[in-house]
Amino acid sequence: MSTEIWQFPQAAAKEQLVDLLKKLGYETGENLFWPGPSGTISLFWAEPRDFKSTSGVDVSIFPLDGQGKKTWNTTNDWAIRTRTSIWASSFDKEFQNDTVRALRKTFGGSFYNDHQGHNRYIIVEKANSTPASRGVYGVLSRINEEIDALMHALPHETIKVLMTPTGEITDETDKTGVLRFSKQFDPSRVVYNALVPFLVAAIEHFFRQSFEVLLKYDAGARQILEEQNRKLSFAEATAIERGEQTIERIASGWYSFQNLDSIQKAFKEVFDIDVWKALRRRKKIRTKLPIFSKALAGLIGARHGVVHRFYLDRNLDRERFLDLLHLVREILELMASEIEHKLGVNLGPG
Repeated sequence: MSTEIWQFPQAAAKEQLVDLLKKLGYETGENLFWPGPSGTISLFWAEPRDFKSTSGVDVSIFPLDGQGKKTWNTTNDWAIRTRTSIWASSFDKEFQNDTVRALRKTFGGSFYNDHQGHNRYIIVEKANSTPASRGVYGVLSRINEEIDALMHALPHETIKVLMTPTGEITDETDKTGVLRFSKQFDPSRVVYNALVPFLVAAIEHFFRQSFEVLLKYDAGARQILEEQNRKLSFAEATAIERGEQTIERIASGWYSFQNLDSIQKAFKEVFDIDVWKALRRRKKIRTKLPIFSKALAGLIGARHGVVHRFYLDRNLDRERFLDLLHLVREILELMASEIEHKLGVNLGPG
């Protein structure tokens, strides 16, 4: 659940409240989820450096009417609402506490925490984390959210029963295979094939982004790349100077993350993470027991067939696609465990 704190200063003008919040690092914006009454000012804070924030802190300065002043026992015309979401990191929650403290120290008054009660700050539980563990966690979380969305929106097949002059033919009564043949022309199977590149893109994105995050915080890995004596183009150098490009992004561009051999090369020679060894394992996924490396190679091959030859596998039904989706999820979790072992700390928001 999100945490909302409602704060009621003893005496403070709207401009004073805005000025203090901006000094703390907040920026004005628009809050679509809590626009507040007429006259409300919305602000937002987040700390993207070192992946400290997952959702940030939003603040609303809103006017109090007579009933509001009576309810909260204040004569001030303005009140403040601060909020962190259910996904907030410990850094976000700590900053929400710091914001409430700063407002109370400057303007007095009381506050109400919807989880802890009157004048009670958020109890912040901090898990051991590093910038790299938080960064890779963020990458993995975003991909899993999109895979979840795809799984829930995945269309069902439209051809389920075949009507014939002699009656219905179902999967159970399809002795000749005519229904199975007809299902190959189900429009939904075109959709399933079109989504195969999405699954491969999820894997490619995870490996590329994780490579960049790990490289950013691993001095030893950076030294390995320095010793390779690769050269930057003038365009790359000027892009770095303008802040439009990073060393990590340029380095990840030296590798392809669309095939296993190149992924293995990148992670083994730079971080000593053996991707091939990890993927040679076998694990039950739904009703199947695949070897990860073989199943992933097949998925990548299917993607190349769709993208480069416009080949559609008409036998790819909804259940088989879900097998592939769960395969991707298990591979991501497996490689996340390998990265955790490398870092010596669990992946998480911190």
